Amino acid sequence: MRIAVLCSWLAATLSSACASFPSAGTLGEGSALRPHITSVDTAHPPRHVTIELDQPAYVALLLVAPGHSATLLYPADSITNNRLSAGTHQLNLRIPGVLVLVDSIRNPSRAPANPGRQRADTVGRAGVTRPAPRPISPTLPTYFLLVTSPKPLVYQRIIDKTAGVSIPISDDEALNAVAKAVKSTIPEEPREWAGYYQRIELHKRN
Repeated sequence: MRIAVLCSWLAATLSSACASFPSAGTLGEGSALRPHITSVDTAHPPRHVTIELDQPAYVALLLVAPGHSATLLYPADSITNNRLSAGTHQLNLRIPGVLVLVDSIRNPSRAPANPGRQRADTVGRAGVTRPAPRPISPTLPTYFLLVTSPKPLVYQRIIDKTAGVSIPISDDEALNAVAKAVKSTIPEEPREWAGYYQRIELHKRN
């Protein structure tokens, strides 16, 4: 009887711990901006997200996997104009396939007999070798992180800053670390910014 009670208490405690971090919320440091993610495409992986801005702002959208990686999704390249007007906007995006587990990886019995060579490590702009991207586990909480600022958020600067940032394991620490990395790309004070995060389902449920 005592064992059953103990197991029940442990399960409830673990469940509470896992659910303690909100699935969506705001980030920022007293900015007047109030960005919001209003909806996420239900495809796996998502292909677009709808956001709402209360005033014009420069926008960056990142995929954040705590303890794993941060990936810039919008702007998609250096020529995309990421200064958006106040109102509702749909951002089209493409999540890199290397981050998404394919069926053959999720189900080893369906893996090819000869998978071939593994992808080699990549070399950054500064000549530092970094591990090649690896798939995000379906059990790992994954988030869209929207960062906005009245000052330019430059594609290449965000790429450079987030590529080298260490992503904490804790959800809130990971989101704040990535947001602050984006903030650091703003060249002059005051570095005003505001953010919003939304947990997403990257993979289909089995």
